Amino acid sequence: MRPFSIAVLIVGLAVSIGVVVSFGAKEIATAFLRLGAGGFVLLCLAHAPVVSVMGLAWRFCLPKWSAVRAPGIIAARMLRDAGSEVLPLSELGGYVIGARAAVLAGATSLEAAASMLLDLTTEAVAQIAFVALGLAALYQIHPDAPLLRPIAVVIAVLIAIVAFAALFAERSVRFVAPARAAIRRWFVLFGDTERAFTIMGTIIRQRGAVAAATALHVVGWLGVAAEGWLALRLLGAPIPYPSAVALESLLYAARSIGFFAPNAVGVQEGTYALLAPLFGLNVTEALALSLVKRARDIVIGAPTLLLWQRVEATRLLRRR
Repeated sequence: MRPFSIAVLIVGLAVSIGVVVSFGAKEIATAFLRLGAGGFVLLCLAHAPVVSVMGLAWRFCLPKWSAVRAPGIIAARMLRDAGSEVLPLSELGGYVIGARAAVLAGATSLEAAASMLLDLTTEAVAQIAFVALGLAALYQIHPDAPLLRPIAVVIAVLIAIVAFAALFAERSVRFVAPARAAIRRWFVLFGDTERAFTIMGTIIRQRGAVAAATALHVVGWLGVAAEGWLALRLLGAPIPYPSAVALESLLYAARSIGFFAPNAVGVQEGTYALLAPLFGLNVTEALALSLVKRARDIVIGAPTLLLWQRVEATRLLRRR
């Protein structure tokens, strides 16, 4: 837990509390309670298909010979998300935990490390597509929205970077070197770095598998928007699905930009407060949605981490 992360978390908490107090803590709590226990359980269950799709995308980022089966990698994805959401101050957070879970599911440590990087890459590419879809939806809703032009420029730049990386990265040593050094530091945690690079190269050459992983991640992001759409309906603040796509895509774009903030504390609440009026929402309703998401992540994530610890303890006792 580095001092910078702790300081950013404190600032984020201050921003979140300030936003909640400014727009009325009582009103936000009332909107939150409107969901009810049944609605909250439904939202938790609705998260299962999204995690399953994301887990299957990760499976396509593993080598064809890997012994990992779909249920195991879906569980690993769930644990990875739990580590990121419930343990936001841990170094590398859910990524190391997720890689460990992939090993428990049958992958070697190097397969887990290499596939993790590729899965994160395909997910990032899919997120760009998701934000582009959200931008198109926002244009249909508010063609004069001031956010449209700057976001469009950022998306264009990101698409250009991705295209350049795909077409010319292998030919440009100068371009690859910094990324290779960062990747090497990740692989050192798992053993033979050169072997890990070899495995990653083999997986990358599975073009169809990488494309399938990216497509599944796009479906997963659309599922995230569906979760937001459902949550708002249950909160008594329904919006059309295209509006939910625009809202959630812009939220996660902001979360990506504010990646240094543990669990996007402050970033998520501030973004929802800023975007709510664009989609006909009261800020209190948008902040209630943020609280619902955080509560869901804890309710799902905490037991998942505890179950993982039990599995690890059982394995350790058996070795003795």
